[in-house]
Amino acid sequence: MTTHTHLTTDHEEIRQWTQAHHGIPARVPHTTADDVLRIDLHGVDSGLEHISWTEWFAAFDQQGLALSYPDPHLQGGISAWFELVPRP
Repeated sequence: MTTHTHLTTDHEEIRQWTQAHHGIPARVPHTTADDVLRIDLHGVDSGLEHISWTEWFAAFDQQGLALSYPDPHLQGGISAWFELVPRP
């Protein structure tokens, strides 16, 4: 993991990053208003419930989250590391 990260709340940027890493919007099943959001990379985590982008972004905004991932301008390849963090 790099110490240089990029932070975004832009829905289209998040959707593009997720799709570039073959991810699917998801949540931990049986959660309520405070959904435990995830991005299921490669769609392989059978313990997650896949949801629509509309539903995912509604919970993302309601919870005041941002997506943190390695700075895309750094050399050295594309990393699939990410974290959902509170907005500053």
